[in-house]
Order: sequence, then C-alpha cells, then structure tokens
Amino acid sequence: ASVASAAARGAVASAPVAVPAAPPAVSPSGNDSAAALRQLAGLWGLTLTAGDPCSTAARANLRCLQAKGGIEDVRLLDRPAMLKLHDDPVAPNYVLLTALDGEQATIVVAGGQSRTLSVAALAARYDGEFTTFWRAPRAWRDEVRGGDQGADVDWLARRLAQIYALPKPPDNQPLDAALRKRLLEFQAAQNLKADGVAGPKTFIRLYQLGGVQEPRLR
Repeated sequence: ASVASAAARGAVASAPVAVPAAPPAVSPSGNDSAAALRQLAGLWGLTLTAGDPCSTAARANLRCLQAKGGIEDVRLLDRPAMLKLHDDPVAPNYVLLTALDGEQATIVVAGGQSRTLSVAALAARYDGEFTTFWRAPRAWRDEVRGGDQGADVDWLARRLAQIYALPKPPDNQPLDAALRKRLLEFQAAQNLKADGVAGPKTFIRLYQLGGVQEPRLR
C-alpha cells in the first residue's frame, strides 16, 4: 500500500500544472469604415442597420461630412469623428475619435474598446481624412452660394443677424453682396475658410453658437 501511495504521489508531482490562459490583448486595430460610422451614429442616438451608413443616416436628416484636415481641424469642429489611419497600407483602419483633452486623445477601436493616447501619437498614425455627421433639414443644400435663395439661405441670414445683433431679415431673400460680406466676416472670425460659401463646417459652427445640443468632443 505504501509503495502504491508513493507511486500515486509521484504521478501527481510529475503531472503538468495547468496555467490559466492569458486574457486576449485589446486589438490595436481600428474598425472598417462602416462599423466606425455606426458607432458614430450611436452617439447621435441613431441605430444604423445594414447598408451604406451615410445613405441610411440621411433618412434621419443626419448628413456625412467627409473632409481632409489635421487633428486641430477636427478639434475646431468640436464633434466626434471617424479618423482614417495608415497603420496598414493595404487595408486602412478607422477609429472613432471621441475626446481631445489638451494633448491627450481618446479613440474607440475595434470591439468598442476605448483607448487614450497622446495627440502626437495619434497624428503620426492619422491619414488626414475624417468623417463626421451634421444635422440639416432635407430641403437644405450642402452648400449655398451667392445668388441662392431658399429655406437654408433664410436660416443663414437669420442666424447671422442674431449673432451681429441686426434686425430680422425678410424671408426668401437671395444670398446677396451684403449677406455674403457678413458671412465672410463670420467665417474669418471662426477660423473657417473665408470663401463666402456656406457649407457644412459653417452650418455646424452656426448651430454650435446657437446652443444646439449635439455630440461634442469631451
């Protein structure tokens, strides 16, 4: 019996010890663009189903703004955005930028994991292309130029009149020389491209100054 017990003890001692598997590392990669845009839409309270995210969002009066610019351009817009990274030259990665706090940035990567890194580190990986959302009625154009008329021009004229403490302008007036001059002044003051064309970035800033509640960079 003692010999059997010793043999049993030896078998236990020599048996391999099971080592718990290490938890999987958080993937450093981003999403594909559609997945990142669906995450972005969620910040606007919108659930996007299958299909092109921009086309689906447009049905809810949420438009895609696809633009080029640096991290500071995104900071100026002050809203979450999908960034294109050049980690993989064959298959670009996309992450969701949700916060810019001084020199620190917060991004959401594949699987919904949040990560904080320096703005410099993010800029080194950033491809220079970003996409964000902006809200506008369906009847509005993406851009209004000199001579244009319509509901979007009326809204633009009213907002600029409010900002510059001017009398309320009449409806259905064209974007004439006087309104264009006011628009140029506003764009220059807000560090926007001062071209006298009211596009998404100009509308976004006018919304923000009007106190409209929309997602912002934290």
